[in-house]
Amino acid sequence: MMSIGSVKAAGSAGNYYTDKDNYYVIGSMDERWQGKGAEALGIDGKAVDKALFTELLKGKLPDGSDLTRIQDGANKHRPGYDLTFSAPKSVSVMAMLGGDKRLIDAHNQAVTEAVRQLETLAATRVMTDGKSETVLTGNLIVAKFNHDTNRNQEPQIHTHAVVINATQNGDKWQSLGTDKIGKTGFIENVYANQIAFGKLYREAFKPLVEKLGYETEVVGKHGMWEMKGVPVEPFSTRSQEVREAAGPDASLKSRDVAALDTRKSKEAIDPAEKMVEWMNTLKETGFDIRGYREAADARAAELARAPAAPVNTDGPDITDVVTKAIAGLSDRKVQFTYADLLARTVGQLEAKDGVFELARKGIDAAIEREQLIPLDREKGLFTSNIHVLDELAVKALSQEVQRQNHVSVTPDASVVRQVPFSDAVSVLAQDRPVMGIVSGQGGATGQRERVAELTLMAREQGRDVHILAADNRSRDFLAGDVRLAGETVTGKSALQDGTAFIPGGTLIVDQAEKLSLKETISLLDGAMRHNVQVLLSDSGKRSGTGSALTVLKDSGVNTYRWQGGHQTTADIISEPDKGARYSRLAQEFAVSVREGQESVAQISGTREQSVLNGLIRDSLRQEGVLGEKDTTITALTPVWLDSKSRGVRDYYREGMVMERWDPETRTHDRFVIDRVTASSNMLTLKDREGGRLDLKVSAVDSQWTLFRAETLPVAEGERLAVLGKIPDTRLKGGESITVMKVEEGQLTVQRPGQKTTQTLAVGAGVFDGIKVGHGWVESPGRSVSETATVFASVTQRELDNATLNQLAQSGSHLRLYSAQDAARTTEKLSRHTAFSVVSEQLKTRSGETDLDAAIAQQKAGLRTPAEQAIHLAIPLLESEKLTFSRPQLLATALETGGGKVPMADIDTTIQAQIRSGQLLNVPVAHGYGNDLLISRQTWDAEKSILTHVLEGKGAVAPLMDRVPASLMTDLTAGQRAATRMILESTDRFTVVQGYAGVGKTTQFRAVMSAISLLPEETRPRVIGLAPTHRAVGEMQSAGVDARTTASFLHDTQLLQRNGQTPDFSNTLFLLDESSMVGLADMAKAHSLIVAGGGRAVSSGDNDQLQPIAPGQPFRLMQQRSAADVAIMKEIVRQMPELRPAVYSLIERDVHRALTTIEQVTPEQVPRKEGAWAPGSSVVEFTPKQEKAIEKALSEG
Repeated sequence: MMSIGSVKAAGSAGNYYTDKDNYYVIGSMDERWQGKGAEALGIDGKAVDKALFTELLKGKLPDGSDLTRIQDGANKHRPGYDLTFSAPKSVSVMAMLGGDKRLIDAHNQAVTEAVRQLETLAATRVMTDGKSETVLTGNLIVAKFNHDTNRNQEPQIHTHAVVINATQNGDKWQSLGTDKIGKTGFIENVYANQIAFGKLYREAFKPLVEKLGYETEVVGKHGMWEMKGVPVEPFSTRSQEVREAAGPDASLKSRDVAALDTRKSKEAIDPAEKMVEWMNTLKETGFDIRGYREAADARAAELARAPAAPVNTDGPDITDVVTKAIAGLSDRKVQFTYADLLARTVGQLEAKDGVFELARKGIDAAIEREQLIPLDREKGLFTSNIHVLDELAVKALSQEVQRQNHVSVTPDASVVRQVPFSDAVSVLAQDRPVMGIVSGQGGATGQRERVAELTLMAREQGRDVHILAADNRSRDFLAGDVRLAGETVTGKSALQDGTAFIPGGTLIVDQAEKLSLKETISLLDGAMRHNVQVLLSDSGKRSGTGSALTVLKDSGVNTYRWQGGHQTTADIISEPDKGARYSRLAQEFAVSVREGQESVAQISGTREQSVLNGLIRDSLRQEGVLGEKDTTITALTPVWLDSKSRGVRDYYREGMVMERWDPETRTHDRFVIDRVTASSNMLTLKDREGGRLDLKVSAVDSQWTLFRAETLPVAEGERLAVLGKIPDTRLKGGESITVMKVEEGQLTVQRPGQKTTQTLAVGAGVFDGIKVGHGWVESPGRSVSETATVFASVTQRELDNATLNQLAQSGSHLRLYSAQDAARTTEKLSRHTAFSVVSEQLKTRSGETDLDAAIAQQKAGLRTPAEQAIHLAIPLLESEKLTFSRPQLLATALETGGGKVPMADIDTTIQAQIRSGQLLNVPVAHGYGNDLLISRQTWDAEKSILTHVLEGKGAVAPLMDRVPASLMTDLTAGQRAATRMILESTDRFTVVQGYAGVGKTTQFRAVMSAISLLPEETRPRVIGLAPTHRAVGEMQSAGVDARTTASFLHDTQLLQRNGQTPDFSNTLFLLDESSMVGLADMAKAHSLIVAGGGRAVSSGDNDQLQPIAPGQPFRLMQQRSAADVAIMKEIVRQMPELRPAVYSLIERDVHRALTTIEQVTPEQVPRKEGAWAPGSSVVEFTPKQEKAIEKALSEG
């Protein structure tokens, strides 16, 4: 840590600091000069001469400069300042008792670095045009002395860095400037950055200690650390004295004062006697100091040894492993995180020392060869060259197909149609495009209608047809239509084996939005080679990996809008409480099932499905659908693995079941995973008889399948989903069955619509488990039906058109259970989801129009470790204050860099960011300090808010010319002023400051009442925004349509990304609890409101609730913007006797507030019967009492 003191008298100081009694054990004070000022005098790095040191303290410099100030015959010149850097106590113990003098050298290095940073604050005062100003000089004269004990004669290595009160300004020596009022003086800024300099010292010291093999651990605030395991309490009585005097939460300045107040006089000691005493004290702790030092030396030798050979040299190549990891993630995601990739890479390697470092190096190499393409500067989000290349391939192939292929008409093979075509298909028949996208909705019925009509069109023109279904359920659904009888309907596997391509024919792709880029490449390649017309039916659901249809549209493939089909109807059931929402869905679903209606429940997420399934089973039992008694069986749920994921160890867990297909006997051998050994990447399997099989994860091939075993309660009437082929039965995956009878060891089940039953053997062990699960709840759009009623619970983020189309596949009628009200749910469902392709994302993010240049720009734009450390440090500092000093940023960045980024790199990067304008530097700011920084992003956000407020003056028409007096009768003066301002103002942005208990909710009600009087055709929409759900609830109770600020920002920005401009021209936004909104969110909200032409009033209380994100925009608008401010300060929610105390607090008069409170006896304050009452209304709780209360509460 660093403590601060003043040098009182030059003569005595010269004796004190240079006295040999200050170094009993370490053998030398290692006194030396440091600083650019010392360099100017030619003494930098030299030993400190006592005579010169004393003269400098007096203000007399070797070059003849004299800073002495003689008053009444005495020199009043301030000698200097004592900045003391104290090593962690454990370091003192190991250096002095353990004899490791290398620790003292490391301490000296850290002090030198801290002083070098401290020198940047050097400043003096000059007269400019008759005014005294502070200027930074950047040079100091510092004498450093090492001492080794504290005043309690305990081991304590510390360095006194005595700053001489002199600095060179140009060619003139002057005293260091002080400025208590303006806060721009040298020592004022040292105090302001005391914590930062202490952290700088510790962060510079820590890696040097760890390099010696010692382990460290953080033990206190501000990164205070000690060596792990070294006893420090027996040698820390001095720290305990200061703590007791200043209090546990005292500031560093208070601790410095307490240290002076409790300091004992210096006593001479015998070093040999004191060492014996210290060693005896250490011996009593049982600490083996020699063994500890030897262990550290061994660790240091290990660290210094040449890097070990790469992990798993006889295993897979790291490049190959990373490539497989990238390919596996790319199959499922266009974007993925660094953590995803690291986990998947490590999951394929043996878990040995250095595996993570090996994986990180492999990932870095993939970035370097542009196999991985960063989407941000933090190296946190990536896409792969696989997606980029696949997009380019799809574009090139689609353009080649459109240029090369042709669509022929063969009248002799024509099939006559009986009904007219829809408009879209009529145009399609005339255009005869080589490729076409036919988009439309209408649920499963609409999908089948489109496919049937496209098939008839191709047949009428004499072409053969192949229909490609999205999945097995859709295939069976399409094949069941009489109009498609005789047509070939297959799954996507036909793309790989080539059977989908009939030369000169037409390939119709159902639910083509689900195509991945790779599937689209296979499709286009086959179409080009066989001259096949490709018609893609787009039903508007979630897109497949890479949004292939978007790429095709960008490549010039035309879209035909199909308007036919039966549109799915939807009921919206609004229920904010999640538990009540699920319960209502379950009850209504159970009633529907009891009444014999075709019904399905759908929700996203495995955990949510399990919760809803339990509620539904309870409701079904209440309705008499399920039997009363449950029988528990073992069920197996498939874990989907492909060629890229089979080799990832993380998918396998002990207790899971694996089956191996034997092609000779055409049976499955079943095993249970007994152990997963990470170090060898091995699975240990056991069969039914206990036989053991060791299997390398990398050896798992397509003959193996993986299952998760779980217990499943089953009752008569249960609906089960068959999850895989069940041996000795006719049941296969994808089917649904009903349990007719439950007997010991077997279930009697029946398929829907059939009278015959089947018997399934079941048991409690995994070897008797069957591949089934409860069939009541499924994921959105999983089943295919044109008649079912779908009971679906949807989250706010799922409320979009794609979700609606997904659900519509499963039935003709939707019942949507939402936390939002019906109006907002309907509004959100009307929005269309837009998909963007990764190549366009790269161009947008990089600002480049050429794709190669965009990739190179994203790669070059990755943050260096120093830039990343600074990037992480700035929000931490901004959470305290938007401006911060350079030492504070440097110290915090060292912490966020985890001690792995050199201080010099961070320092250089800060300088570079100042030069580039990323950081704005203020050398001297009167009233705030010196060498201050603010991020450009923060500056721009503040400027944006202030500009929007200014430009909004007089920009809108008043909502009312005059508020009716009848509405103001029961309001306080502040409430009336706020109501009039909101309704009568012509400004786009206004502000209401309302203290706690002034009735802000009442004021909102007054505004709503006034607005309700306006004609309906001109009445503005009122939208409440608040940072918390509690505040949203309070606004809703006042009749305001409210939502969270985050929700508004997300939804409105989504609209903008989709190319839509929100219209807020007749909308009033009430921004409640504005004091809690951070700068970035407030700036975004203002920008969106301005873009939509709306108006807003920000309401809150600066003194009550602080921002939950950096910045104080609400205070900014009140103090520095052009906004009109109404202040509500009449307290209405407080007992009359205590109101004066609240007013005193508003006026910052704490003493008067406490006096008022003290006059109100505890008996006057209403309390629940039996509640504890204090003896007085003002009670002081000491830290010791607080701890005792906390302990009593924890013990009950």
